[in-house]
Amino acid sequence: MNLVTHEYMIKFSEKECKDIIDLSNSLEENHSSIIFKNQKEVNYYFYTIVRNDSSQWIFDRFKSYLDEFYPNNKVNEYPQLYLHRYPAGCRFEKHNDSTSYPDQLVNIGACLNDSYLGGEFIFYSPDEVLPKVAGTIYHMDSYREHEVLEILEGERWSLIGFLKQKDIGIVNTNLL
Repeated sequence: MNLVTHEYMIKFSEKECKDIIDLSNSLEENHSSIIFKNQKEVNYYFYTIVRNDSSQWIFDRFKSYLDEFYPNNKVNEYPQLYLHRYPAGCRFEKHNDSTSYPDQLVNIGACLNDSYLGGEFIFYSPDEVLPKVAGTIYHMDSYREHEVLEILEGERWSLIGFLKQKDIGIVNTNLL
């Protein structure tokens, strides 16, 4: 599957993007080095958004987006999403998520702002660049290689979920 994003589809509004980013003020900030030890080309900060009454709307939006592709998805029941912050100088080297986490099948994400330079989110095979449009929701296969180029100015914010077979409602992985 190629990167899937449709500007006419469900997305987050500018205010909703700001509300999601503002959640970082009440969450613990972590550095990527706690997950990716000794990898100098992986440098960003993240916050865990736990599903609860005040965050449920975010999970519901992701579920609504995925309904077209995975009608039996249970993303609105998923336990957490990750808010990523990339200040100037940060990046995430080329990788795929299924190498470290083979049970992950699909990544879902949202671009939450567009007020930064650099930081292109690049996908490979085929090569694509996620448009820098705040509110854009996308999904992709977890085995697809991708990277975030170095942020040259400003901060890049994104929201990410890493979904397993049960989360997208697929019983037989041969159907992917």
